[in-house]
Amino acid sequence: MNEELFFIQLRDCFTAGYNFPQFCIDNGIKNPLFIAKNENAVSFVWEVYMQFKFAKRIKPEFALLEGNAKTINFACMETYGNLKIKNISEIAAIENFDAIISLTNLKFSLPSKRIFLLDWILNYFASRAYAEIPLLHFLRRHSGIKLIVMNFPILRPDKNNSEFEKQLLREAGLNLLFSIRNKISKSTGEKISTPYDFFGYSNNDVYNLLEVPEVITRPDGSTYLKGNDSNPFMKIVDGKRFTAYQPTGYKNKIYFIGNCIYYGFGVPFDKTLESHLQKLLNIYKLPYRVENEAQALTDRHQDIFYNLNKLPVKSGDIVFVNLQYFRAPNLPFVDTTSIFKRPHSYGEIFADTGHINELGHQMMAGAFFTLLIQNNFFQNTEFNYPAPPPPPHRYGIPKENFFDSSNFIDNKDLEIYKQKLREKRLQIGAIVMNCNPFTLGHKTLIEYAAARVHKLYIFVVEEDKSEFKFADRLKLVQASVAEFPNVEVIPSGQFIISQKTFSGYFNKAELQNVQVDSSEDVEIFAREIAPTLGINIRFAGEEPEDTVTRQYNENMKNILPRYGIDFCEIPRRQFEGKVISAKSVREYLKVGDFEKIAKLVPKSTLDFLIENHSTPPRFRLTMIKFVGGIFIWLTRQLVINVRIAARR
Repeated sequence: MNEELFFIQLRDCFTAGYNFPQFCIDNGIKNPLFIAKNENAVSFVWEVYMQFKFAKRIKPEFALLEGNAKTINFACMETYGNLKIKNISEIAAIENFDAIISLTNLKFSLPSKRIFLLDWILNYFASRAYAEIPLLHFLRRHSGIKLIVMNFPILRPDKNNSEFEKQLLREAGLNLLFSIRNKISKSTGEKISTPYDFFGYSNNDVYNLLEVPEVITRPDGSTYLKGNDSNPFMKIVDGKRFTAYQPTGYKNKIYFIGNCIYYGFGVPFDKTLESHLQKLLNIYKLPYRVENEAQALTDRHQDIFYNLNKLPVKSGDIVFVNLQYFRAPNLPFVDTTSIFKRPHSYGEIFADTGHINELGHQMMAGAFFTLLIQNNFFQNTEFNYPAPPPPPHRYGIPKENFFDSSNFIDNKDLEIYKQKLREKRLQIGAIVMNCNPFTLGHKTLIEYAAARVHKLYIFVVEEDKSEFKFADRLKLVQASVAEFPNVEVIPSGQFIISQKTFSGYFNKAELQNVQVDSSEDVEIFAREIAPTLGINIRFAGEEPEDTVTRQYNENMKNILPRYGIDFCEIPRRQFEGKVISAKSVREYLKVGDFEKIAKLVPKSTLDFLIENHSTPPRFRLTMIKFVGGIFIWLTRQLVINVRIAARR
């Protein structure tokens, strides 16, 4: 990495609130000497100089490794004075400095002197600004969470390396997999050798395995993945990599958040670390559901922490965080280097020097499972993590005077009080319904929800893509809920289950065996619609038959709590052992079986169907009644004639 990239990352750490004066204080440095290589670093030296100028707690010296002594005059020199940078040979009594801080990636040493080189400094800054402090504050906000940090495995030279690993170290590097995918895309049918050959994958399989999903950044800074539905190995659902073998019933969740190792780059979705771990949890009947929240191939710590702080965690959940630069003496840390050190019985586990294959993921899952068992992570044991440092209190203002200080945000008594206040807030609910047509099942859900909230909004899907027109569906709902004083019926508009937000809903018959992403629709509802009306709970009926609607419910279950919105799913109303559905009503309507329809819908719906949808069935029913009436009249006439004849 060139020095300019180092400086860019260090500047980002400055923005995050960690700078060189604080670095010196944290490391007990009182008399630092900063060394730059040449005048190209002067602009960055100026920024560092100004940090100390404002802080006034430590006065550093600055030197150049080469060139003549320089005095840099800036336009604001009347206010701030000159920054004088001397050649290092002109620095008198260098032993008077207790530390040398290098702003160059050149390696050098001085006897009996603490030397901080640029790459080490960057790692330290990233650990503090991007990792340790944010993680400690996250733990303080969420009591009862158990968190582990890990680094990602990199293949390193070792006397026990296999021949395949030695070859990777000689020839490959971190970009091998990308070059392989590029070769496959350009090949004209010839076999391309890959590190996946011993798994029996074809070149087309490898091409799909090495596809990177698009990373989309939301307005709030968090990210989600956009997958390729035609890729059988990828499987992105609800904006994240799908984890196989997930149970429907569970007590807590285990989240994996980080970059490509956790995502499972180069590995099928059902052979990732998360899927292997979920399988182990199921075998041992441990009530945990594993969620893969990692982003593919991202080294931006911002992405990781934006996503971390959106997780709907609760007490008892476990969070694994994978950070490239992080070493955490104050937090549980797993060094994966020791996990992958030979000898072991897993065969070849690396795909290149920085990515592992599915055997490596299986090996890591076993090691993590053992770690969780040995450290009682599955028990109701509280982990006492250290308190995070207070935010910097500039200009002498005590931290307790800051409204947003940790003293306020992390006060447990305050959190308990806030929870009591939440319990007293007005419950405002919502249901989104298509009602194609309105059934007793719909009414049961409304009755249940209306009895549990102060106000209930029914959003009727406005998109005219159903058998019954929107205007008719809206009237049927309004007529059927008139008895509930706290229920209001509203058109859904173009932002709730519409062609814009969830087009797959209107093509459900063809998508029953496909993973459908409805996260955009749920996100818009949670972020834009719900806050506008103060909605804090959404209701839905269970969906045992329609996989598209069932996936939509799962989306709500995962996404809504992130925005402080509860999700309530209730069992569907049944008739003769089957759930009542609008689909059944439509099937009976085709054959004119109003006797069965009458048992599945309210009277208002039945009257509407008879009035508007009973031809020719209604004509047939009229004819049956007419013929029956004639038969009864003829029978009566016959009886009368028999009696008259008997009297004679």
